[in-house]
Amino acid sequence: GLLSHEPLSGYDIKKRVDIIVSHFWNVGFGQIYHTLKELEQEGLVSKTAEQGKGPQRYVYAVTETGRDALASWLKQPAQKEYTKYEILLKLYFSGGMPASQSVQAIEDFKARQQENLAMLQGFKRNLEAVMDNSPDHLHYYLTVLFGERVYSAYLDWAEDALRLLDADNNGA
Repeated sequence: GLLSHEPLSGYDIKKRVDIIVSHFWNVGFGQIYHTLKELEQEGLVSKTAEQGKGPQRYVYAVTETGRDALASWLKQPAQKEYTKYEILLKLYFSGGMPASQSVQAIEDFKARQQENLAMLQGFKRNLEAVMDNSPDHLHYYLTVLFGERVYSAYLDWAEDALRLLDADNNGA
């Protein structure tokens, strides 16, 4: 999908993932380079060596076949939304631990979600200012709205969890 916008190196793809889509889709370098190799073998992307200082750098561009495959994939219904919440796994098994440990974990979680929400709200303001410039902006905006709702729900949950832990600690 990122290559449908412009040719990129694996490193550039990772940077864009980290900035743009990591709020809903996280990918490591190993997966990026493995996927690029597969896409190249399938004729969905082409690879060009870029000359410059330092180690050999390859830039990948989507092919017409790749654009067709992306369009086909976009038409398919989503199969499943994957979620993994380390905090929930740890809380699930924290019954025998001091409540202060759970409180701290939730406070840390809450702080991260507040930062994420603030960042998405910045993206939202920026997109609202340029919404009419490109049809892509509406679709970017939709992902930001989703993220905004999710992070708000995380914050609501954190407040509820902290109240319940406080009530349990105070014998209520």
